[in-house]
Amino acid sequence: MGHILPKLLHKHLADDVLLTDPLKVLPGRFVSQATSKSNDPVINTLNSLYIISENNEYVLRMPVSSDEKLGLSFGVVLDEAKNEKMRAVPHQVLAELAETLPSDSSEYLDYSDKAITAFLEHHGVERHSSSFQFINDADHYFFYRKPHEHVPGIMLLEAARQAIYYQLYTHSDHELGKVTVSLSELKATFFNYAELMYPIEVVIDDLTATDTLKPKEVLYSVSFCQRGRVLARVDSLAPVIALKRFQLARNARLFDDEDRFSPVTAAPITALLTHANGEQSLISLNEVSLNGCNTSNPSVSLGDEGYVTVLYGNKLHFHTKASCKFVTDRSVEWVFDKVSFEQKELLREIIKRGFISSSHSPR
Repeated sequence: MGHILPKLLHKHLADDVLLTDPLKVLPGRFVSQATSKSNDPVINTLNSLYIISENNEYVLRMPVSSDEKLGLSFGVVLDEAKNEKMRAVPHQVLAELAETLPSDSSEYLDYSDKAITAFLEHHGVERHSSSFQFINDADHYFFYRKPHEHVPGIMLLEAARQAIYYQLYTHSDHELGKVTVSLSELKATFFNYAELMYPIEVVIDDLTATDTLKPKEVLYSVSFCQRGRVLARVDSLAPVIALKRFQLARNARLFDDEDRFSPVTAAPITALLTHANGEQSLISLNEVSLNGCNTSNPSVSLGDEGYVTVLYGNKLHFHTKASCKFVTDRSVEWVFDKVSFEQKELLREIIKRGFISSSHSPR
């Protein structure tokens, strides 16, 4: 099974990854750009899966499906996709179609990534879709906090979000760590419940209007397939933004310099006070703003000046010089000296992740 690294899906832990075993998939319909017939029996066998029109359009031969299965048949999906850039065929549907082929064709029937790549290259199909096995762990710490008799819908939405990142970094020239996507529109359509008992295939199609390999905006459609039927579809429109630009835009008017925030109990925050002579003391952070902070009294007297360090886990590190404004029996009020732009942005990132407003009512 082909595991996917969490960071490729913008996740930190393997337990949060909901997709595995990525595979390439065949298009449901396309116009072939091939100028000559292939001599490869594997490509020719895959060709036999399609009805070919006079204008060289290939349309998948749909197997006769049972109406007893719930969900949307892929034949309906294909009919509705006549004007779409791409609508790929789930491997579950291909498996049903393979059963209808003559026995002498099965020898060359190959759905591997190598075979599909050769098929797409022969026909000049440049737009690629991806298929995944959905990881449905019924003991998942977040999605199954209580028993469910079907797969939670919010779990499907998260899987769709993860598929977006995989598709972007795998089938475009955008690089992980340099860009991110900021979801602007989402349309989720559910045709039936996703059952716990059967495997679920996730297929993502690129419906982006342009063919550039570095699109400024992507339109991705994620389908969930079970027992050969489509259960749900999530269409997402998202601008692609340089990561540094995204962070600046995200933080620009998030809060004012004087707004104060208190740490969330579970946040992995460590605060440290360092005297000019190097002596240090761990402190509790009561409140923080971009201009200063309020802390517990240090265990040792460190004078009226020092350096305040705030750590968020092992990821973010804020450090600046500070002066004591006043002291009470329980706390010390510190004013930050000149804070560099970079350090101020780091503090904004920490506040976003582990603090709540001290001055605003929850209602």
